[in-house]
Amino acid sequence: MSFDGDLEHLPIVDVIQLLHATGKSGTLTLKSAKGESQLVFLDGFVVSANHVNNSVRIGQIMLGMGLITKENLDLALKEQRSAGPQRKPIIQTLIEGGMVKTSDAYKGLEALIEMTIVEVLTWTRGTFSLDVTKSIVSDDYRYFPEKVKQEIHLNTQNLLMDALRIYDERKRDGTLTPEAMFGTAEPSLAEAPTGAGEISAADLGLEELDELERRIPQHFAPLTQELPDTPASRLRDELSGISAEEQQKLLRYLEQLASRPEKGGATGVVLYTGDKVLRECVGAVCGASFLCATDDPSQVDAVLDQALSRQRLPLLLVDAGDSRERGEGADFLALLQQRRGRYPDLPVVVLASPGDYGLFARVLEAGASAFLPRATRKERPESFIADTVESCRTLAAYLEKRVEEPGPALLPRFRSSFLDLSEQRDPPEVTFSLLQAACGFFQRGVTLVVVRSELIAERAIGTSDTGAVTSVKLRIPTGEPSLYQRALEGEIYYGDADRAVRETIFPAIGAPASSRILLLPVRSFGRVIAVIYADFGSSAGADPQLQLLEILSLHAGLIIDNVLYRKRCAQK
Repeated sequence: MSFDGDLEHLPIVDVIQLLHATGKSGTLTLKSAKGESQLVFLDGFVVSANHVNNSVRIGQIMLGMGLITKENLDLALKEQRSAGPQRKPIIQTLIEGGMVKTSDAYKGLEALIEMTIVEVLTWTRGTFSLDVTKSIVSDDYRYFPEKVKQEIHLNTQNLLMDALRIYDERKRDGTLTPEAMFGTAEPSLAEAPTGAGEISAADLGLEELDELERRIPQHFAPLTQELPDTPASRLRDELSGISAEEQQKLLRYLEQLASRPEKGGATGVVLYTGDKVLRECVGAVCGASFLCATDDPSQVDAVLDQALSRQRLPLLLVDAGDSRERGEGADFLALLQQRRGRYPDLPVVVLASPGDYGLFARVLEAGASAFLPRATRKERPESFIADTVESCRTLAAYLEKRVEEPGPALLPRFRSSFLDLSEQRDPPEVTFSLLQAACGFFQRGVTLVVVRSELIAERAIGTSDTGAVTSVKLRIPTGEPSLYQRALEGEIYYGDADRAVRETIFPAIGAPASSRILLLPVRSFGRVIAVIYADFGSSAGADPQLQLLEILSLHAGLIIDNVLYRKRCAQK
């Protein structure tokens, strides 16, 4: 089972809660520019950890907390060194030697896990990956003996809350350091007091030089194998057998995708696959919208539920895999049917080989919303890289088109506009916020302020070649019967422009491709004080969501009433 993603899109707090909620066991590896750290889970409980700082070890932590003495720690370390292949974890050595109580060792482990979580909470960039094939990665942090492992069920939620509390306090105080949190580490040789005796050969261990093995210790072997956490290193094994030139084509394309400016959005993409190349490509294409990738069906529901609870609209991408390896009763078809039953409105996109014709009807029956092509190395090895790049472009185009559609992001967009209006404290900023909301459905818009018997143009959006916010010099008399007059009476209008609009606004900003326009009045204390004009510019137009705009207009009027009332009270 795989479960991986990017920390900038799915924070570590959410990852820990997901693994706890689904009762997973395995080692969660976290990588960033600072290094690598691990959290070990057993049935959803955190049972061990490895801090990114190699000097932060369980023995030093327990020593700093006063749970063990320096003599006992040195004795346990000496026993470890002389044990050879029968070497036991340090805590097991301490417990079996009667040098520490199990309850005290428990406290030390809890402190180390908190330290590790506090550290990774500062990582805004990096990757996470759960490996269920190993629950213990190394002896360095296998602290408890196997016979008591079932007793180690630290409360994950409490650990997380304590770590968050410590993180917030240390961030506020500017003391996010291990020493400030859990005691000071042992002084280094450089800190030895002056006047100390001369260092002898015995102190340095030179007397045993001839007995040392003439080879590099295995403890340092991983350093020569460690690679930076990049697409190239993650896909090194997956792309073996492909020419270096072809590999570079894909890697350069992924780098171009990563260099794009991040676009925050309400969509959260969840990928169901075990293919590492596909996971890397989808993550690069989706950017900030990508939540995670997994091949565990039970994990899918947990991620979808969490996305919905965070008001992100999930989009499920399901990898159909290679048709040559897929059985008749494919697991992903059951996954589609179950997700469709539980999440009726969930958009599900199936990634399949273009030549997999027999799959299309079955997938549509199972509830898929769309098909997109995926590259397959077994069926088209000679064009695998080119096919992969083209499938990425197809997915990018699909996601871009989906963002432009009002349906999926309509409620989050309305909520954002509603909250933005609520934060304004000046009438001109309120009407400008409403103008921005209207231009979310229209291409161009102008704020017309009521001054005596005229409408005076204020700020405009989309009327220049750059689409930036500009001003328009325009004064419109309102004496004659027209659509303007109807708007001043408080009526919302959406339809074809009349002669008054065509003779006033069109010459100032240019005639739109469609004659349909919007006039949205803004009331304050019972009278219209401004009118929002909007049109579709060079596009043919779409559903302008008039009911939502009307709600925003009424809300804007209440905000202005409140602002003016407060000013009057302040003056009195």
